[in-house]
Amino acid sequence: MKGRMNLSIYLVTDDRYFQDRDLVDTIEKAIQGGVTAVQYRFKNKSTRQMYEELLVLRELTKRYGVDLVVNDRVDLALAVEADGVHVGETDLPPDVVRKLVGDKMYIGYSVNSLEKLREVEHLPIDYIGFGSVYETTTKENYKLVGIEALKQAVKMTSKPVIAIGGITHYRVPEVLATGVKGIAVVSAILGFEDVKKAAESLLQACRQAMRQKLFMG
Repeated sequence: MKGRMNLSIYLVTDDRYFQDRDLVDTIEKAIQGGVTAVQYRFKNKSTRQMYEELLVLRELTKRYGVDLVVNDRVDLALAVEADGVHVGETDLPPDVVRKLVGDKMYIGYSVNSLEKLREVEHLPIDYIGFGSVYETTTKENYKLVGIEALKQAVKMTSKPVIAIGGITHYRVPEVLATGVKGIAVVSAILGFEDVKKAAESLLQACRQAMRQKLFMG
C-alpha cells in the first residue's frame, strides 16, 4: 500500500455545501484548521468537472501533506494519482478495485452494521468507515448504528475503523474513547461559515480527548 494513511480528521465533501462556495478555497481553509484527509464526494457533477477539480485538489493536498481520497470513482482516483479510493456496497467490489489500483493507493469501504463488518473482514481493504454513529442530516437513507455498535466494531476487526455520521466536536471524546483511528465529518466542518475555525475546534477536541485518555491510562 502506498505511503501512510492519516484519517484522524477526515473531511468528506457534499454537493449541498458548495452551492455558493469556492471548493478549493474552502478545502484549503479546512486543511489549515487541522483536516488530515479529504474525501472528494460529489454526485451531481460531470466527469470532466470532477477530474479538473481533483487535479487542483491533488496539488493542494500534496502541498499540505494531506491525503486525497476519491469516493466511488476508481478511474478518477487513478487519473489524478490519489492516495486512496473509497467504495461501498453499490460500487465496484474491493477485490476488483485492488486489481485496478494495485498497491498505488489504499481502499476504504463503508459498512452500516456489525453483520456487514463480519462479511467484509477478508476483503482487500485498508480501512472501514462505520456508521452512522449518530443521527445525521447529510444522508437521507442511512442506518443508525450507535456508539455501542461502534465499540464492538473496533474490537471485532483488525482493520482501522473510521467513525462517521453526526459527529460534532462535543461528541469527539465519546467517539475516540471507542478506539477508532479517525472521525469522518461533513457538516461538523462544512456546516459552518468559518470552516477553518470549525476544523480547529474539532482538532482541539481530538487533542483534549487523547490527553484525557493518556491521563486516565
